[in-house]
Amino acid sequence: MKKIPNWYRNTGCPVQILFMAGFLIGMILPDIAWKMEWHQKTISAMYLLRTFAAGSEAGVEYFLQVLGMRESIYLLGAACGISFFGVPFAVAGSIYLGIKIGLLLTMSVLQFGFQGGLVGVGLLFPQYLLYIPCIFYLYRQSYEQSMKIWKNRGMLSGGVSRYFLRVFLCGILYLGGMITEAYCNPFILEWLVRKVL
Repeated sequence: MKKIPNWYRNTGCPVQILFMAGFLIGMILPDIAWKMEWHQKTISAMYLLRTFAAGSEAGVEYFLQVLGMRESIYLLGAACGISFFGVPFAVAGSIYLGIKIGLLLTMSVLQFGFQGGLVGVGLLFPQYLLYIPCIFYLYRQSYEQSMKIWKNRGMLSGGVSRYFLRVFLCGILYLGGMITEAYCNPFILEWLVRKVL
């Protein structure tokens, strides 16, 4: 009987490793660009100003804007889990999230110094305390459910219903992140900007 290699048996998605790889890329790219005199019109200033301007209008309109942005990605990830696209979505999404956070924090520090780094952290707080665990969980679930399809186990009705139940419960916590982004983050960011810049 042919022995199956261990790497094939392991179906877990290395979300944290991919995220850290993306985070490292997100930290290195702006530093290289900064050394090439690209910092005259850096993206960080535009990103920070755009985000702060959007965050300053905290309320129902801003919540609906956040809901539209965040929910669409979450639902796409959930849908990918019951197809062949769950594996590439989880891998690409983990790397992208790391790059996004790494870029934001690094460009904030490069453009505005230590105070900019604090504002960069303020852009992520407190919503990413809920987003990151939920996104990691979604990617892992999407990856594992998609791998069952890849390995020709098919879509068992019990497995799919359990998958959607887990994703739905995680989505409730993710919704909490959207609420904190819309109603808490603008005030934290405004306070930070007044204090450090």
